[in-house]
Amino acid sequence: MKANHSFLSALNPSCKLFAHFLVMFLLMAISDPKVTLFIWLLAVSIGIFLGGWRMTYLLKRLLPYLGFFLLVFWMLAAFGKGEETIWKWAWFHVTEESVNHGLTIALRMLGFVTYGLLFTSTTDLTSFIMSLVHQCRLSPKWAYGLLAGIRFIPLFQTELSQMKTAHKIRGYRQKNSWKAFMRYSLPLFTQGIRKSERIAVAMEARGFTGTRDRTYYQTTEVAARDWIYLLSLILSALGIVVILGG
Repeated sequence: MKANHSFLSALNPSCKLFAHFLVMFLLMAISDPKVTLFIWLLAVSIGIFLGGWRMTYLLKRLLPYLGFFLLVFWMLAAFGKGEETIWKWAWFHVTEESVNHGLTIALRMLGFVTYGLLFTSTTDLTSFIMSLVHQCRLSPKWAYGLLAGIRFIPLFQTELSQMKTAHKIRGYRQKNSWKAFMRYSLPLFTQGIRKSERIAVAMEARGFTGTRDRTYYQTTEVAARDWIYLLSLILSALGIVVILGG
């Protein structure tokens, strides 16, 4: 999660996440592939005009999922049930109802991925955690623990890469995947315990007790633009449902 300099990056993360969740719940209640397609196109247009996306960035992020979406569509379309037969051969039976159902499910999954990407690509991790504390009333003890745990992930990746490089230089080759997993996981586990203890001691030394009655270096608030974005997104999605689904 990393924010850019777009309009969406300036919105409150909790409010933005709530708006995207509402659209996702709306997608789960829609059974029309045309309506689902236009709600997905709504996310794409928001990402391009308000999220700072470029077409190359969008294609780079969505192409890895394209094969999975096509597979889901084919499985639901070729083995579905229906009365209006389009094509039939051997055990494949493609009907109009199964094609519509397959398109709906595939486009719904594509919409989930796009709206999730729209949030993660325009949201700073620290701002998101702080918004959970201030707007969602999350305990600071859990919030700072979650933030510290997520910060460990790139450190573990760097250390794992360094260990693999050191073993490669020394000529170590492990064919057994289970033994290789144990060889790398044990040092990472011990280093993670040491770092977590150091962080805990440092936070206690600075007076962190986990209570909500404390000062914050960074605070988040819900402004008028956050409500405007939430209402505009929901009304746009409902407008698509009413116009195309009616």
